[in-house]
Amino acid sequence: MKLIFHGGAKEVGRSCIQLITEHGDEYLFDAGIKFKHHGYEYPKILDKLDSLDGLFLSHAHLDHSGALPMFYHKKLLPTIFTTSQTASIIKILLKDSYKIARIKHLNPAYERKDIKNSINKAKIVNFDKEYDFRKIKFKFLNAGHIPGSSSILIESDGKKILYSGDINSRQTNLMIPLDHSELANKIDVLIIESTYGYRQLPVAKGLGLEIIEEIKKVIKRGGSVIIPTFALGRSQELLINLGKLFEDPEFKKVPLYFDGMSTKITNLLLKSTPKYVKNIKELSRMFFKKAKIVKSQKQRNEVASNNMPKIILTTSGMVQGGPVLHYIKHMWHNPKNAIFLVGYQCKHTNGRMLLEEKSVYIKGWKTKVKCDVKKFSFSGHISRDEIFAYLTQMKPKTLIVQHGDPESVDAVCEWAKKNLPDTKVYGPKIGDEIEV
Repeated sequence: MKLIFHGGAKEVGRSCIQLITEHGDEYLFDAGIKFKHHGYEYPKILDKLDSLDGLFLSHAHLDHSGALPMFYHKKLLPTIFTTSQTASIIKILLKDSYKIARIKHLNPAYERKDIKNSINKAKIVNFDKEYDFRKIKFKFLNAGHIPGSSSILIESDGKKILYSGDINSRQTNLMIPLDHSELANKIDVLIIESTYGYRQLPVAKGLGLEIIEEIKKVIKRGGSVIIPTFALGRSQELLINLGKLFEDPEFKKVPLYFDGMSTKITNLLLKSTPKYVKNIKELSRMFFKKAKIVKSQKQRNEVASNNMPKIILTTSGMVQGGPVLHYIKHMWHNPKNAIFLVGYQCKHTNGRMLLEEKSVYIKGWKTKVKCDVKKFSFSGHISRDEIFAYLTQMKPKTLIVQHGDPESVDAVCEWAKKNLPDTKVYGPKIGDEIEV
């Protein structure tokens, strides 16, 4: 069999890996987009592919799912396999992405009807159940990353291939961590993410207390905190975590505003019973009883122009679009205020520029912000030491490291070559092909 890398190889974004079996069947792991200053990049395969038998979708984040409508726009009609949570959430994220692209006069490269067609044809699978399709067997396993997220195990041509997707083995407020111990020493090919392969993240519990203490400092000096966050996963994690802030009588009445796609996603999750998700009761309490849901532009204007101390939890996580830019536009000039970044910031995004330069593009103008900017390393991803522990446990015959900046991929490959002497190790680039 052969694996070809069309995205996500020595980069974070547009995850897309092609699997060609010995029988000539062709499958994809994920179909994402990569965020750029003025638009998106799609997987390279879209200009080359003539046919496709199936597409395995690990989770709903757009760097793994955002190119999905393109396959239908180009008349490629693969069978899509994913979990029910992922399918439901993707509908919301793709519609929002299309809307933002049109507002910004970007070419989304597909039509609105392609979103509906791609999702409606998805085959819903259950976690931990084995399925047969054509000449392969497959199973979706808990990845611990976000609701609905999966690692995908495929058996084909006498080999077991495990595509990790985005994974997390760390304890968080939202997700039950992965447990793939039953597959130890049984995997022929492991394709693993390496987002944080070059460094170790702080312990989540301590990080949660740290951000609360920093929020208190901003509120005490009369400022407000803007927290740009991903609509799926991080928003819910932070909403649960912020419950601890309001246990302090001094801050009990500080308003918490919840805005953007996060509101739709959270409402959807609370209406379902997603597997491997925890603290649903606390999430429900914070969402329905504490958070003030921003529902209109008028309300958004009132919140942004109000100088009273407050917390604003809003999309987008990389500050590329959504309500967060509106709030920053009104609040960047006040040094009492703060922007707290709580997720990975891809290169060439506003979020990365805020971190490195304290600058952000607002309505096309590069603006040097006067408010405080801090980064907190919350993550739904496995980090360096956990990656090494996971690989030590799994001991695959072949290891392929991807979904990371070059330094992350190289760090994991270097460690694996030293510590897993019986494992073949690859760190492919875009376009590389690996024969198994």
